[in-house]
Amino acid sequence: MLTTMPKQLKKVRQYVVATLVSFGALCAGSVLAWTAPALPQILIPEFVNASTHENITGAPGFRISEQEGALVGSMLTIGALVSALPVGILADKMGRRFAILSLSFTFLLHWILIVFSCNVEMVVVGRFFAGMGLGGVCVVVPMYVGEIAEASSRGILGAFFNLFLCGGMLSACTIGAVSNWVGLSIALSLFPVIFGVSYFFIPETPSFLCEKNRLEEAEDVLKDLRGENVDVQDELNQIQKGIEESRENSSSFADIISNTGNIKAIVAVCGILAYQQLCGINAVVFYLGTIFKAAGSTLSPSIAGIIITSVQLVVSYLFTFIIERANRRFYLMSSSAGMLLSLATLGMFFHLKNIGIDVTHIGFLPICSTIVFVTMFSIGYGPIPWLLLGELFSPEIKGFGSGIAVVINWIAAFLVTFFFPIINSSLGSHVAFYILTTILASATFFVYFFVPETRGKTLTEIQEELNK
Repeated sequence: MLTTMPKQLKKVRQYVVATLVSFGALCAGSVLAWTAPALPQILIPEFVNASTHENITGAPGFRISEQEGALVGSMLTIGALVSALPVGILADKMGRRFAILSLSFTFLLHWILIVFSCNVEMVVVGRFFAGMGLGGVCVVVPMYVGEIAEASSRGILGAFFNLFLCGGMLSACTIGAVSNWVGLSIALSLFPVIFGVSYFFIPETPSFLCEKNRLEEAEDVLKDLRGENVDVQDELNQIQKGIEESRENSSSFADIISNTGNIKAIVAVCGILAYQQLCGINAVVFYLGTIFKAAGSTLSPSIAGIIITSVQLVVSYLFTFIIERANRRFYLMSSSAGMLLSLATLGMFFHLKNIGIDVTHIGFLPICSTIVFVTMFSIGYGPIPWLLLGELFSPEIKGFGSGIAVVINWIAAFLVTFFFPIINSSLGSHVAFYILTTILASATFFVYFFVPETRGKTLTEIQEELNK
């Protein structure tokens, strides 16, 4: 009988639903990594026949300048900044499922524009739509998973977002290494199709249904997710209680942002998502070629990218098995400490090289430090900020708060990617890495003082603790 089934088997439906929704993260990872294999094919002159402007790889192509290439790259961030807050509000008004369906179309439209592009304008517009999907997914998917998962499995299911994000990045790097940019785009367009189709196989979240007073539907969804013979009345009552308390505190916007629990949640989530980017993950990934070259490696940038994204994917997968064995704060602080040591080592290596000291006998350090950095990122600052995004916000600010947090995340990403090369060229790469090391030290203190523990607690219990 179902009541005697192993506990994990009762959670199968939750795992299936979380997997389907996490295809949004797969879409996000693929558009994030697309420029690495694709841009060189239309940007670097040796890939282009100067007289015909045809791509030597056989794909229909056109030449773009470095400035246009920079615009193609930056449009992703702009699209994400534009969409994050509106998508959060849309999810609150129309439902999480509707937002998911809408985002699948933005990703698909992006790939259609890329595949059929005949000039840089179409690519730029396509990347803007990709950014809209990326920013929206970062809001809706963690929110959805946080609301459908029970407390004992929310950590594992929340880690799916980062796992699928890494899977999307690895897919783009791997396919891009053996295909031209058009073939790559066609292959990756399959992800948003699956993401969109998932709409028909996933339920609306119980929290949203209760918010709209659709209590019978909410009860049916809980039974579907927890098991038909499981008594879900207590959980349903807890959700209703949390919503009623939220309504009492939401008479005006001023009341919402003056609520102690809401302020604590906004500070914690916005701060941790800012540090997710300020730790320098994008700078390290963009700097891979230089790091591997400094170590004396002859690997091509595409192979280096595959190696690093493979490490991220494997570690993220293994992390799903241990995430509930320790507190969120422990993983975050361990992650920042490990990344700090890795970047300090990188800074020392380039510092020694910069002042003329022979570093050939420690040439292994750059690659080893980079792998350790990515590993430590993947057990803390990779998955847990997205998990906290779905856990800490109360119902009345979930859409708004999630949107603001994702906007801050992308602003931080822009700042790092903009200033890192400037500091690197003007002051030296060692200075850039030392600055990131200092930021990571402050991240450790931030977690200790401002991030509450959420492991094993229901969403209602988390709100009660925040409001103490």
